[in-house]
Amino acid sequence: MPTVQSGLTGLTKVHAVVAQADAAVHDYVHVLRGRGISWTRIGAVLGVSKQAAWERFSGED
Repeated sequence: MPTVQSGLTGLTKVHAVVAQADAAVHDYVHVLRGRGISWTRIGAVLGVSKQAAWERFSGED
């Protein structure tokens, strides 16, 4: 079992990787939308509805 400090350090590292992965997903979605790929297809790949994909990635409120 990790020590508290090593656990916190590990959590910091994992959080950074997750943030990088999330940024990469946003970049891919932006490129795909620019190429005319539908929210339906993007949502299907991500395992969510087209509405959920649009809400997460469109940048619109």
